[in-house]
Amino acid sequence: MEIYMLAILFYVVSITAGYLIDKYLRIPWMLTAVLFGMTLSSFGLFSDVIRSADFQFLSKTGLLFFLFTIGVEIEMEQFRKLGRYIAVGQTLLTLTEGSLLAVFFYFAFPEFVSNSFIVALVCGIAFGTVGEVVLLAILEEFGLVKTRFGQLTLGIGVADDIFEVLALSIIVILPAITSVGVSQSAAWSDLLTTVLVLSGLVFITFLLSKTGKYTRRSLEKVKGDSFVIPFLIFMVLFSFVSFGLTGAEGMEVVAAIFSGIAIKQVLPEKFVEQYKKPIYFVANIFLGPFFFVSLGGKMSLSSLQGYPLLSFIIIAISLFSRISVSYFLFNKLLGKRQSIIMGVGLDTKFSTSVVSEYILLTTGLIAAPLYTAIMAAYIILKPIIIVVFSRGLASIKGEVQ
Repeated sequence: MEIYMLAILFYVVSITAGYLIDKYLRIPWMLTAVLFGMTLSSFGLFSDVIRSADFQFLSKTGLLFFLFTIGVEIEMEQFRKLGRYIAVGQTLLTLTEGSLLAVFFYFAFPEFVSNSFIVALVCGIAFGTVGEVVLLAILEEFGLVKTRFGQLTLGIGVADDIFEVLALSIIVILPAITSVGVSQSAAWSDLLTTVLVLSGLVFITFLLSKTGKYTRRSLEKVKGDSFVIPFLIFMVLFSFVSFGLTGAEGMEVVAAIFSGIAIKQVLPEKFVEQYKKPIYFVANIFLGPFFFVSLGGKMSLSSLQGYPLLSFIIIAISLFSRISVSYFLFNKLLGKRQSIIMGVGLDTKFSTSVVSEYILLTTGLIAAPLYTAIMAAYIILKPIIIVVFSRGLASIKGEVQ
């Protein structure tokens, strides 16, 4: 009974407050669910429900569908066409920010990252990934999507998906690499199994992409209202997830992303577009809130009070690294003002990165205070970046080519 009451509450919050902040502040409604979960956790409300097996099952299912939609959005063709500026820019931006954060985490709070620089580095790189959906919405509003500035900004955001999948894959393998909480023999066994499963996922996805032209040609003949297409979508998703479950704990989340990539390769474009909305409804509206409330439920107000400056230091390092690298790479191509504004826009967060930090916490690789500070940094950064980036675009709109 309580789980239904909780579901009604966060649906109401998402529909009202979430809708308003999404419409007027361009902040993803999921942040509302995260804050709602943090509030519940802080006051000890519905704590038994959130920890229950039923809630955790719905949360995990919401996570898998959410990651599936991320995979569907990944444009493999874009990766094949990545220009030198996009490839080099994305690599330097993410690695620079991730490395600076890693140095700070490891030397300032080693106990928060299991006294491991590898954990600190992966945590920093995961935080450094970009939320390109928000970038697209703002660039579309100013009519700059098709400009050189817009294409370069979005190209880096799309290329960022590579790092998101890579970061998730490494995080799943991390317990075996660092031997955190496992014996040495079990660590090597988990590592070998996980590498084999990950290799299998990559190979199957590659194979389906190569046979895609044949499957798309055959499926073109299927009627739009046939049960065949949704059946195929769910079959691919759950087949990949089941295969992922044969690896180390957490590999199913990587498998869910690959299933989204695979389904886009085997289905005709018209069916991908036709079934996007119902799948996105399940992922983001119906089951998504369970996962995002769970994200917030892992946060702690006491951690924020104990380390009040930690989130702001993370934000400062992130902004400094993004703006500096963007200026260094693109000031000759775009000019000083445009390169700085691009650096601000590329600090838009809150995508698959939140999943990475969540898994790092639940596997015991990072401590609750660091997780709380990182999630708070996401929440604080979002409105700041949106406002500054929008005003910056308004000031350079006339000079952007």
